[in-house]
Amino acid sequence: MNEKKFLFYLDKIEKMFPSKQKLNQGEMLKCINKSRATFNRIIDANELNKIPKISLKEEHKRSSSHYYTYQFDIYDIAIFLAQ
Repeated sequence: MNEKKFLFYLDKIEKMFPSKQKLNQGEMLKCINKSRATFNRIIDANELNKIPKISLKEEHKRSSSHYYTYQFDIYDIAIFLAQ
C-alpha cells in the first residue's frame, strides 16, 4: 500500500466528515462512489473484497422483515481506497 495515497484519502474523508471516526453505510458509499443497490448486490453475492472491512453489523427486527445497519472505520476506508 502506498502511504501517500493512504494519507491523501484519509485527509479527504476527514474533510468530508470532520470529527467522525465511524461512518455509516451511506457515508461510506459516498466516499467510495458506489450506490446502495450496488452495495446490496455485493453483500448478497458475498463479494466482501469489493467494499471496506465492516466494523459493526447490527440486525434490526421488524414484524415483516429484518434489516441490517453497517458501520465502517475511516482508516479501513482509506486503506481500501489506497489499494
